[in-house]
Amino acid sequence: MKLSIHQDDHFTETEVIINCAYVDKRLQKLTDYIRQYSFSLECESNGNQYQLPIEEIYYIESVDSKTFLYDHEQTYSSRQTLTALEEQLKNMTFVRISKSCLLNVSYLKCVAPYANHRLKAELKNGEQLIISRNYVEALKNKLRK
Repeated sequence: MKLSIHQDDHFTETEVIINCAYVDKRLQKLTDYIRQYSFSLECESNGNQYQLPIEEIYYIESVDSKTFLYDHEQTYSSRQTLTALEEQLKNMTFVRISKSCLLNVSYLKCVAPYANHRLKAELKNGEQLIISRNYVEALKNKLRK
């Protein structure tokens, strides 16, 4: 594979062009990953509205019918349901790990066995999340991709 980057002050936006004979699974994964850098979610924190880039989100959680997005240091709320967000993020680096949580696997540091056939995920910021046994296979599939 050949990679070229052309930097010019006259460009008004970044454009990624991929020339290939065919799109295989690896290339599809790469394009999905690149696309997430142009995607953000509307959320709020302390009464302020934000467009949070999804590559900055560690995980998304639903608590008491409210949806929260977590980045490295702050918590945001979203008006969208966890299911709606899961649908929007299905081709990106997010995977459902429990009934109430979506994980960005880009921030997954390690996984360890936990009680009752569950797993404990440690994120790069030190936070720990429990992966329900019903979602272990989904996580494995996402990591294999």
